[in-house]
Amino acid sequence: MTMPASTRAPRSYPRAKTPSQSHGILYDSSDHFSVLTQLNGSLWPRIIVYCFANVSLMVIGRYLQEEYYKDLEISDEGHNFIAVVVAFLLVSRVNLVLSRFDEARQHLGVMYRETRELISSMAVLSAKGNDDEASKKWRLEIAYRALILLRTSMAVVDYPSDNIAPWNLPELSGEELQNIRNNSYLNPDVRCLAHQQRTEFEESMRVPTWIGYLLKKSICSHSQRLQVPLTAMHETALLASVDGFMGGYYGIRKFLTTPVPFPLIQMARTFLFAYVFTVPFVLLGDESPLLAHCCQVFILTYGFVGLELVAIELDDPFGEDANDFNNLAMAYTTMEDTYLTMRDVDGPEASRKLRERLREVSPNEREEENLIWNSEVTEATELLGRADSC
Repeated sequence: MTMPASTRAPRSYPRAKTPSQSHGILYDSSDHFSVLTQLNGSLWPRIIVYCFANVSLMVIGRYLQEEYYKDLEISDEGHNFIAVVVAFLLVSRVNLVLSRFDEARQHLGVMYRETRELISSMAVLSAKGNDDEASKKWRLEIAYRALILLRTSMAVVDYPSDNIAPWNLPELSGEELQNIRNNSYLNPDVRCLAHQQRTEFEESMRVPTWIGYLLKKSICSHSQRLQVPLTAMHETALLASVDGFMGGYYGIRKFLTTPVPFPLIQMARTFLFAYVFTVPFVLLGDESPLLAHCCQVFILTYGFVGLELVAIELDDPFGEDANDFNNLAMAYTTMEDTYLTMRDVDGPEASRKLRERLREVSPNEREEENLIWNSEVTEATELLGRADSC
């Protein structure tokens, strides 16, 4: 018997039980036991080594004091003063790292947001009166170049950890790949324009800038390729999205090329280790049981060294560590949103073509594509350091 429409059970869809871990370590802040014992993302395995090392120093110091050296302890007056300096430096370092961590996430968010806004604005503003094949091809080109701009930016972010240059990405192909190869300073034809020798990482950082330039050229070609060209205001809006994206990318470049000043790191860590690993000698002047001293040393080491390890962990939020941003997974989410937009404006075939262009090619395919390029890179390497004329 069919149920009335008003009482019919709602249709259910399969849904993930928990959020995706691609957006960070999952934990329940209200569950104290879970927070204290969770190992995923925890620094316990790294901190406990320092804790046991300092406890061992406490035990050895007590043994030497009782058996050989009666005056092994040190005064706690100077030690108490150093504790204030260490606490100040450590708190300052953690605050600085947290601000950098938040800054990096904001720049990533800008790039994801502007990519989505560019695609959705392009689809809406160019849809009316532009349903011919030339217009669809223009939209497909805009979508691909916007996504490959995002993908190459993620490659720059991940280069320090995986050493994959943007021009070796499987998603980069066709005219865009050839354009990058022809306009790289590894190309012998343009090598003479460089002021000095650059690393592969420095060359990699140029790729998104060039893709952004190609994307702007595609946007400005609307007057020749669309049946109903965009208005000047609409064109400016699309170019503004590209500018917003590049602002986020340049922020990431600044983050990657401007680490925390080394003297501050060196000074803070020197004071930290000098303070923490002399605590056992200060406690030798106290008559409390050895077990009480060992517990005190363990907790103090966990607190001070633990905060320093947290700062080290968050200082570089890109890579493969548990607490790093899974920036590539978030970029793929943006790509999936773009497929849906293209499917809505130009149909399933357009979204399929876009997804196909961003496919992961096999190693054999990429190897064949790179044969000529590799020979050019070899030749360019031999020319490094020369003052060739153009």
